Amino acid sequence: MRLEHYEILYILPMSYTAEEVKPITKKVAELIKTNGGTITKEQDLDKQKFAYPIKGQSHGYYFLYEFNLTTDKLIGLNRALQLTNEVLRFIIVKKQVKTEEQLKQEAKIQEKIAAKREKEKTEEAKEEKVSKEKAKPKISLEDLDKKLDEILGDTKEML
Repeated sequence: MRLEHYEILYILPMSYTAEEVKPITKKVAELIKTNGGTITKEQDLDKQKFAYPIKGQSHGYYFLYEFNLTTDKLIGLNRALQLTNEVLRFIIVKKQVKTEEQLKQEAKIQEKIAAKREKEKTEEAKEEKVSKEKAKPKISLEDLDKKLDEILGDTKEML
């Protein structure tokens, strides 16, 4: 059978504490390994709020694994995860392994996006500075009267 690269995102309910979550994540990793998979990447995506309640829960712990597995073993892994009561939801997708060239291309795109955002920030800062300079502080009537008295007083003394 052909070895494919997959990604699994699964959610554990917030009813578990951080200490209780660790053995469950190990259990999911073991399910992947017992089905003949090798995990290439593990990522804890931390606690997040759901878009809608799932089984009475509104928050959960998100975990992401990337792994290699033969296509015939995927059905067994999927079935084992369905029978795991601790996992609230999961999704397994086939992931394309990117070549060096694709990774370099993505890095260039990310650099361009970052440069564009930085340029926009500097332009916004300049516009904000200009708008602050244009917005002159308001002078109170009392200060205006004092200034007028000073000016008129100076002109009376000249005459």
